[in-house]
Amino acid sequence: MSLYSRIGIISLAITLGWSCTDLATKLKAQGLGNSPYSSLGMGEFYGDAYSDNTAMGGSGVSTGGGFQINNLNPALWVRNRFTTLDVGLVGQYKSISSGNLRQQNAGGNLAYLSLSFPVTPRWVIGGSLKPYSFIDYENTFIRPVSGSSGVAQYTVSGKGGVNKASLVNSFQIGRYVSLGLESSYFFGNVRRASDVSLFVNGIPSDYMVSLNERNTYSDVAFRAGGAVRIPIKKENKLNLNVGGTYSFSTSLNSTKTTSFELTQGSFPVAAPDTLENNLGGSMQVPEQYQVGASLEWPFKMTVSVDYSHQTWSKYRGFGNVNENLNDVDRLHVGLEYLPRFASLNYFDIVRYRVGFSTGSTPYVIGTTKVNDTNVSLGFTFPMGRGYANFLSVALVGGQRGTNSGGAIRERYGRMVIGITLLEKWFQKRLIE
Repeated sequence: MSLYSRIGIISLAITLGWSCTDLATKLKAQGLGNSPYSSLGMGEFYGDAYSDNTAMGGSGVSTGGGFQINNLNPALWVRNRFTTLDVGLVGQYKSISSGNLRQQNAGGNLAYLSLSFPVTPRWVIGGSLKPYSFIDYENTFIRPVSGSSGVAQYTVSGKGGVNKASLVNSFQIGRYVSLGLESSYFFGNVRRASDVSLFVNGIPSDYMVSLNERNTYSDVAFRAGGAVRIPIKKENKLNLNVGGTYSFSTSLNSTKTTSFELTQGSFPVAAPDTLENNLGGSMQVPEQYQVGASLEWPFKMTVSVDYSHQTWSKYRGFGNVNENLNDVDRLHVGLEYLPRFASLNYFDIVRYRVGFSTGSTPYVIGTTKVNDTNVSLGFTFPMGRGYANFLSVALVGGQRGTNSGGAIRERYGRMVIGITLLEKWFQKRLIE
């Protein structure tokens, strides 16, 4: 590839990264929309799947096609023989119900930004930046004030999240085995607030008492993966793939600052009182593993089934607080179909995907466990000169929780859009 082409793709990568970062900053206050469940634990999770695997129900830990980065398993990055830039955006619409109460909201964010390149035919290095979890909620309730005719209105809210920057090393061992290690740095902060105002005979008081808490998190974590491709039919006509990943438990360093404030008509009555200033602590993130198998007809069809488990019962918040979360078990099923790889008909070289995922979440409301089930649909459209780059779209629709027993039901529609750019770098020139 020429020097000008390399400069062009680097400039495009910087432009896309800057644009996505700017968009994420503008949408940061919103995240993926208000979610009452995000008040528990670390909040809601974005997941590791990029647009193509998202469309397959989050499955694909055992197989990677090489045209896009498979972030479910660091061992599969080595399948990418080109320098690959993957950028993704995510948007979500949600309808929330609790009893007779209804609410609709929407939000969006940067989903991922990744770059990988082959150092040798058997070694690929890559890096990625993506959000890991987010907290976005605001709940209001009223309680009577003992000994008076007044009532107190409580507003509890939270904003923020944790991000992840990763470095991936992926290796091909022999002909059929690949191994990978992802080293990640987690960072982020969460702000939580509790506001109380007084109502007397239905008339609001202009005094408000506020308790504000800010937690900042940072530390490193590791995820290891392996994959095996077993030929079933000769001439590469059918392969059985087996793969798995293991995310090691880690303790994120944390500092907490808590302040108390009394205001009248939005103006402080006195200077805010700092109750805790940069108090040190930690947050324990539990281990996770995902295993899967797939049947692959190269350049034609892939059927994959995965199982994932994470021990959220071992999660501990700041100060070693047990928030009584549940372990998470999920099933992921997906199919990818390519009509005709060498066809001159454009829609014959579009990749089509469907998926299904179901399982539990870490959350429990009273005695009711909150489950999540969704279906997905996706497409990858070749684009650019020689159809060497790709635009992927994943559509996900699902439901979490139930509208009974004091629980909350969330019905959501999510879209992930990914852009993949491929180039050949670091190739030795041959002189004939």
